[in-house]
Amino acid sequence: MSMISWWSESAPFIQIFGGHHFIYISIIVFLLILLLRKKEKVKKHRKRIAAVVLTIFILQQILLYGWYIFETGFDISESLPLHISRITSLFGIYFLITKNLRVLDIIFFFGLFAYASFLYPQRVYPIYHVIGLSFLINHAITLLLPYFAYIAYDWRPKFSGLKKAYAAFLVYFTFVYFLNPMIDGNYFYLKHRPFLQHWPDYLYVPGTLIVVFSGFLLAYFVARLISKWTEKQRLS
Repeated sequence: MSMISWWSESAPFIQIFGGHHFIYISIIVFLLILLLRKKEKVKKHRKRIAAVVLTIFILQQILLYGWYIFETGFDISESLPLHISRITSLFGIYFLITKNLRVLDIIFFFGLFAYASFLYPQRVYPIYHVIGLSFLINHAITLLLPYFAYIAYDWRPKFSGLKKAYAAFLVYFTFVYFLNPMIDGNYFYLKHRPFLQHWPDYLYVPGTLIVVFSGFLLAYFVARLISKWTEKQRLS
């Protein structure tokens, strides 16, 4: 395997619904099934599991930013921890260290973008690339942390948490919207849009805010329904 294929910034990105895309999805589905099937062990060994996941998370962050330093010279247009998945990672590390359940609401709702990244990956490297591996670890932990907290700490999403997460998103979106033109950035993929590339900002921005709030609201109600159903099954 050449240096270009596993390290270089010029390595090709994966194709949507291509082989590497399905490998990413399959790994996440496998880990989720494993987590759900081992509920009792997860709850019993939650401290040990949290410590292992935290260690992996920190190593992933070192790998990610080490690559940006040595391969791109830490180009701030792409290297800052301002993609929403990277911000969610920092919240995840904070949770794993402090076990502060209040931050789980932001992780849960911000983590919805990780689902979008897996279903419609944009500018993602193959799994054997160091940043492809970083992408997998980052998004897998981000996606699975709420399930882990649900099982291990009896965490449940709250409507107040939805409002808090959306307020945090508005602050984030406003910040990167004005920052991107100053540094030629692509944070929140506002430069290289996955959809509606030709829409003017006066349509794209409010449309994005409406879609995000609707997605948060839908995820909240789905999570509450699943929670009620699982509690009913447990008591029956």
